[in-house]
Amino acid sequence: MLLTIELTKELFDYKFKQYEGTFFHANIDEYSDIIKYTITRDKEGKILMEFGSTHMKDNLIFIPQLDVYMDLEKLK
Repeated sequence: MLLTIELTKELFDYKFKQYEGTFFHANIDEYSDIIKYTITRDKEGKILMEFGSTHMKDNLIFIPQLDVYMDLEKLK
C-alpha cells in the first residue's frame, strides 16, 4: 500500500515547524513491520527533504522526525 499524507498541525500535534505542509510518503508492506519512507516538499514526491525507515506496531506508524505516531485507521 502506498501512503501519501500532508503533514499539518490539524492532523498531528508536533513541534517542528519546518515540516508544516510537507508530505510523508511510505510504502507499507503487509508482510513487514519495517517501513521505508520519504518526506518531500511536494505531493508528487520529487523534492526530497529526508528519507529513512521506521516501524509499524498495532496499526501505528512512528515518524521519528516529528516524534509522532500515525494511526492508519484514522487516516483512511
